[in-house]
Amino acid sequence: MNVLTNHATRTAVSVTGLRKAYGEKVVLDGVALTIGEGEVFALLGPNGAGKTTIVRILSTLIPADAGTATVMGFDLRRDAGAVRGVIGVTGQFSAVDDLLSG
Repeated sequence: MNVLTNHATRTAVSVTGLRKAYGEKVVLDGVALTIGEGEVFALLGPNGAGKTTIVRILSTLIPADAGTATVMGFDLRRDAGAVRGVIGVTGQFSAVDDLLSG
C-alpha cells in the first residue's frame, strides 16, 4: 500500500526462502523480502552478508540454490530473459565517470 496515495502497490520484487551456498559456506539462508513498485529500497549489511549475491541472483547472473523469486511478475528461473528486459544494473564502480567528467 502506498501511504501517500492510499492505493495498492504492485509487487516489483518478491523473494521467498532464497538460499545460496559456495561449497560449505552458506551465504544466503531463507531470505525473504517484498519490494513494491516505486518503493525506495536499500540493501544494507556488513561485508560478506550476501548483498552482492542477492543482486546477482535477482539480475539472473547466478542461480539460487533454493527458494523462489520474481521481478515484475517474471520468475527468475523460468523467465530470465524477461527479467533482464525489465531491470537495469550498474556495478559499484562506473567505467565511464572519468570519461564524462574529464
